[in-house]
Amino acid sequence: MKKHVLKVLALVAISAFGAVAQEASKPKPDDHTPAVIPLRVQVVFSEYDGEKKVANLPYTFTVNADERRARPGSLIRNGVRIPVITAKDQFTYVDIGTNVDCSATLQEDGRYKLQMALERSSISSETSTSGGSGTPVIRQFRVDLNPVLKDGQTIENVASTDPLTGHVHHVSVTLNVLK
Repeated sequence: MKKHVLKVLALVAISAFGAVAQEASKPKPDDHTPAVIPLRVQVVFSEYDGEKKVANLPYTFTVNADERRARPGSLIRNGVRIPVITAKDQFTYVDIGTNVDCSATLQEDGRYKLQMALERSSISSETSTSGGSGTPVIRQFRVDLNPVLKDGQTIENVASTDPLTGHVHHVSVTLNVLK
């Protein structure tokens, strides 16, 4: 009986040692590995004719940030596809609307760097006669931004004047950390 108890104890000891060795070989989480931080970002496109605001288009979305690199971010595609005649009895579709691409990186000072590509297009009231009668003129506004913001901060990054209408386009960005 004593022999049997010793064998059982030996097996338990070997199993325990194996479990400890196996536990030691598991990779431990790095204390410096950042958690993903969810952010709420609002982008507002505003258009002014002199002092009069003629358009205000807000877009709000979430994007995740970490301290090492920008992860694949958030994309917004909002608009319509319109047919545009390219030749007799032939046409292609053109996207009209707003595109927002955004990713975020946590900076060492606790602020967040956003990498943003913004695009807004619309059909102008003017028409072109070069492509045939009544061919639409597509207005387009594109900008790449890399603002660095702290929690709760709003900045106006862009003020751009449309060369045809004289309208001034503004873009503001607001960042909030989600808790």
